[in-house]
Amino acid sequence: MDSAPQYCRRCGEQLVTGLIASSRRHCCLNATPIVGACPEHGPVGPHDAVSDDCHADGHDSSR
Repeated sequence: MDSAPQYCRRCGEQLVTGLIASSRRHCCLNATPIVGACPEHGPVGPHDAVSDDCHADGHDSSR
């Protein structure tokens, strides 16, 4: 797994990683791996993770 911080594409919050994030698929009905957990949106897959929070849709440039 990549050691660089990941951010939620939707809100820009840093994803929490650890036990929840792995390359294993957690359900036979959904083959999306979990990259991390967003405090606002819960578990997210690679399609909702970005490596820089300025690429997030909900980024507030005044922060």
